[in-house]
Amino acid sequence: MNLKSTTSSISDFFYARPKLKYYLPQALTIFFIVFIFGYFSYNAQVNMDNRGIDFGLRFLGEESSFDIQFTPFVEYDGTKSYATAYLVGLINTIIVASIGIFFATILGVVIGISRLSPNYLIAKMSEIYIEIFRNVPLLLQLFFWYFAVLRTLPLPKDAVSFYDISFLSIKGLYVPRFIWTNGSLFIGSIIASIIIIFFLLRFFKKEQEQTGKQYPKFLITLAILIVLPLLSFLIGDVSLDFAYPELKQLS
Repeated sequence: MNLKSTTSSISDFFYARPKLKYYLPQALTIFFIVFIFGYFSYNAQVNMDNRGIDFGLRFLGEESSFDIQFTPFVEYDGTKSYATAYLVGLINTIIVASIGIFFATILGVVIGISRLSPNYLIAKMSEIYIEIFRNVPLLLQLFFWYFAVLRTLPLPKDAVSFYDISFLSIKGLYVPRFIWTNGSLFIGSIIASIIIIFFLLRFFKKEQEQTGKQYPKFLITLAILIVLPLLSFLIGDVSLDFAYPELKQLS
């Protein structure tokens, strides 16, 4: 049997089995990726064992030994665990992302509407704004805001004061910190309200499709969103206080 006949036999074999021809390359690719990943993971594990490096999640229960300045909903200091620090960081990320999305949406809508304005000056300014931020690379924008704007802010000892309750310096903007008592109950009531509203809106939509009956969705939603947190605030002995930053703490 020569090479040509062998090749022809292999081609006929795969041609008669189209599923095998389809799945075999994918299976080999997955096997190759898993093999490479396993090989490097094993080598990394061996090297870490030789150097006495612990690989796992047990460190999450250890003391973090560092502070986080902005901790609105979770009590945190350097004696708390890495897991608590991670939770605080996650909450802060969600807060910053939510604020950014909210204001970016408003700004985008305003600029978009202004771009279609019959007023020539407003439309032209909106067009210039759009063209600048659309055509300038994001990394270059970050460099501009950091070096041309943020780096020009004063040192902590010369921080700009806003009525002695907030301070702005090169280290950041320091604002009053929320101090909650039984705050988890209040936050839980807000989350519960959102979940209840979600299922109620689905129920209202289904009822309207089946029976045509309409419900005062806005009033019911507003009532739930106000009543549940208010009850938890009054009954659960929830209180809110503020800790104001001091200029001597910033340096």
